[in-house]
Amino acid sequence: MSIGILGGTFDPPHKAHVEISNRAIEQYDLNQIYFVPSKNPWQKDVSTTYIDRFNMTSLLVQDFNNIEVSDIEQLNENKTYTVDTLKKLSIPKDELYFILGADVAIDIKTWSRYEELEKLTNFLIAPRNHINEKLLDELFPFEYSLIEGEELDISSSNIRKSYENGVNLNSIIPEEVLNYISKNKLY
Repeated sequence: MSIGILGGTFDPPHKAHVEISNRAIEQYDLNQIYFVPSKNPWQKDVSTTYIDRFNMTSLLVQDFNNIEVSDIEQLNENKTYTVDTLKKLSIPKDELYFILGADVAIDIKTWSRYEELEKLTNFLIAPRNHINEKLLDELFPFEYSLIEGEELDISSSNIRKSYENGVNLNSIIPEEVLNYISKNKLY
C-alpha cells in the first residue's frame, strides 16, 4: 500500500491542496493521502487554532475517499518537525511518499534534522513559484519525483488577504470551508 503525506499549516486549506494530491494519486498510484495539519509549526506563525485548521481541512477533503486528515500532531504541545511526524507514522519507506511544493523543497536544508528524512520517505515535488528543475536539483539534496501538471498559483497567505478584502474565493475554497471561516470569524 502506498501512502502520501501532505503536511502544512492549512491556514486555510484550499483546492490546490486537493488537486496536487489527486495528481500524486494518479501519477504515482498512491492508495491514500493523509493531510497532516501542523499543530505548532516551527517555521511559520499561524493565525488560527489547530482545531480550526483541522476542521477546515476535514471539510475540504470530506468528499474524497482516498484523502483523509490525520490528527497525529494533535497531542504535540512542542514545536512540530516533519522528521518526528514521519517517524511516528511508522510507515516503511518504500510505501511512504512525502508531498511538498518546490518552493518548500528548495529550503529543506533549513529543516530540523532534514538529513534523516531520506531514510524515512520518498519525495514527490509539485511545481510552485516558477522554480525550475535545475534549481530544484541544485538545492534539494535527495532523489525526488515531480508531480506533473500545471503550476497552481494559490497560497494560503494570499487567500487570507483576499478574504479580508472581501474577494470572492469560491473558485479556490469550497463553500463549506468558507462558511466555517465566516461562522468562526477566522480572518
